[in-house]
Amino acid sequence: MKILWIDDEIELLKPFIYLLNQEGYEVKTATSGEDGVRIASNEVFDLIFLDEIMPGVDGLEVLKRIKLDNPQQLVVMVTKSEEETLMQQAYSGWVDDYITKPFSFNQILSVLSRILKRRQLIEEKMAEEYANQFNAISLPGDYNEWIDYYRNLVTWDLRFLEYGGRELKEIHDEKKQNANAGFSKYIIHEYKNFIKNKGPILSHNLFNLMVFPALKNGPLFFVIFDSMRLDQYLKLQPYLRDFFEINTQYYYSILPTATPYSRNSIFAGLLPLEILQKYPQYWLFEEKGQNRFEKELFTELLKRNNLKISFGFHKLTTIEELEKNIQTIAQDKSDITILIINFFDLLLHSIPGRGDMKGLLDDERVLLNLLSYWFPISPIFELFKMISNKKRQVILTSDHGFIQVRRPTIVYGGRDISPNLRYKYGPALRADEKAALLLNNVGELYLPAIDPSVRFLIAREDYYFIYPTKPIEYEKEFKYTFQHGGISMEEMILPIGFLKPR
Repeated sequence: MKILWIDDEIELLKPFIYLLNQEGYEVKTATSGEDGVRIASNEVFDLIFLDEIMPGVDGLEVLKRIKLDNPQQLVVMVTKSEEETLMQQAYSGWVDDYITKPFSFNQILSVLSRILKRRQLIEEKMAEEYANQFNAISLPGDYNEWIDYYRNLVTWDLRFLEYGGRELKEIHDEKKQNANAGFSKYIIHEYKNFIKNKGPILSHNLFNLMVFPALKNGPLFFVIFDSMRLDQYLKLQPYLRDFFEINTQYYYSILPTATPYSRNSIFAGLLPLEILQKYPQYWLFEEKGQNRFEKELFTELLKRNNLKISFGFHKLTTIEELEKNIQTIAQDKSDITILIINFFDLLLHSIPGRGDMKGLLDDERVLLNLLSYWFPISPIFELFKMISNKKRQVILTSDHGFIQVRRPTIVYGGRDISPNLRYKYGPALRADEKAALLLNNVGELYLPAIDPSVRFLIAREDYYFIYPTKPIEYEKEFKYTFQHGGISMEEMILPIGFLKPR
């Protein structure tokens, strides 16, 4: 068994390290946080002992870096304090256990036995529970069953953040892939019924069926976290529950699961083609600025419903914008205060010096752990606390999710096609029907087209489109990136949380 011990006073620990060697443990040491992070990223350790107070980069910061690179790494914090607040802070950073100075060798052995045996027992029980649960159920048959099935898969995703062996996780990943194959077939077969109101609540019905009825309980904040998935929403709940009672319901995004379509439909209360037909001045076909008229579309929605209510509208793309406007937003006394936060991009850019984080985020679990570190110290969380103090209800949701793409499929159609990786529109489009849904008559799904020759391609499961020119280059560039616009559970099945202040 291999241990890494990170402590700037490692010389004082040599007697313990010697005794650990005698017990059969291989111990490697680092005398600074920077060295510890470097060693942990290059080697595999069963357990890391980490001193909480060190010069330079302190233990909690080292912990975050280690867990970002390897969410499953076991870490024991070595501290001089037994204060409860410190322990809560440490555990919020995914510390697995702690030991307080001064300690004896028997205490070290006790920690090793406790943490390693606990993991072994939990993982053995998890494997049995997982097999019993999923062997007993088949793929769903209707949209409500698909919500339950997906929620169950996501619950296991979150459990695997901390526990679970490699083999079980591989089985789970394969099960998710098979589930998405079944879900794609289901959506392709049933989506025409969905848009005829014979299915789940969709994007364009969100305000009429879920938001406006909540006004009977008083003024509210309607908050959209752009591109937030169910797993991220569930990861946020423990922080929000301290300030709100949360009732979670679900809806489906329309197709394509992309902001120009899903979010415009939310605020217009209309399907995309209906927006073009009723308000052609508010629908743009160029790639940039397609969501610039959301406020105007919402104004028209209120008029059609004869709702004479006040609303505030705030769209924030940077942390600086939020910090600058947080007081104004929190004090907004409108009947509905709409807040759109560029959540996914803010999350990705929350670590300085990480660039676009492409290499770091090959594992989706890293993204979830990053969320745990970032959200509690972000001004977004501060805003939620301020809203709770003012006793205003909040409706929190997303416009669409995203998926990590893994399988390329070649799209044909010349140069006059859109650049998106999960959906395409243009004349003469072609692709493998196993990888994408081809729409020759886009009006059937209420999608707008600039002329009658336009077709739509929407990627299924975890496929992404590449061009026949330089296919290897395109495959390498975009494989494992996070994309949206296609047909998958992650992109379509979305939470909507009704938050009542405590």
